[in-house]
Amino acid sequence: MATRTARVLSPAEVQAKADFKAYWDGAEKGRLADPARQRALLASSHKYAICFTQLSRAVAANAGEEEAHRRIFLQELSSDSVHLVHALIGGDARGGRFYLRSVIENFWRHHYFRDHPVEYGWLHTRSKYYIEMKALREHCSWLDIFQGKLKTLLADLSRLYGELSSAVHSTSSKTLILRNTLEDIKLSVEHGTAVSSDLLKVLKACLTLCIFSERQTYFGMHVNVQDFLVASLGVREKTMLAFDSDGFIAGE
Repeated sequence: MATRTARVLSPAEVQAKADFKAYWDGAEKGRLADPARQRALLASSHKYAICFTQLSRAVAANAGEEEAHRRIFLQELSSDSVHLVHALIGGDARGGRFYLRSVIENFWRHHYFRDHPVEYGWLHTRSKYYIEMKALREHCSWLDIFQGKLKTLLADLSRLYGELSSAVHSTSSKTLILRNTLEDIKLSVEHGTAVSSDLLKVLKACLTLCIFSERQTYFGMHVNVQDFLVASLGVREKTMLAFDSDGFIAGE
């Protein structure tokens, strides 16, 4: 019988695992109903926080202070992914979904305002200027860079955004998370499993689309970091990123 050869981890993956172990060993895990079973959820959340942090820092370095519209909302998305880890270790399933929803919102904001510096300026000079999420979402759906197979990921984000909004604002007795005291706040195994599914769908889709839309920055990153980002995607997402002879990603 053939044996399966374990995949060799990249240096960036080794470092990420070591960083998470240090975090996990020192974290207060009393808000987790079953820490041993829920460790994988926190590890996944931590991994994607690193992915978005690495990508947003590289984009910010290229954009510089004078082009805040090209970087600020990707940095905010990265911040959301960090807060997601904090919410989950604190046992807050609804808070976790709130940050996942915010990830999608800032994904839409990033891809709108990076192309609209004038409107970005209006955010600071016009007190009542506001663009609804529907308009931001539609703008992304029209972008040439997100056509073809990648457009299915945009559709996934729209659907997930609706589902997350329902969970965050739900008034149904079936979906309410009732807590009477601070001591009652714990991440149950059931809620952890549900959040894990949402987390993987949202963060894999956003990371895939951001790698593609920021491909020039991506290919300027160290190869170990590139490998780490792509290794964090699923098989479905990887097949949507095809590398051409010039080294750029092409959504097919």
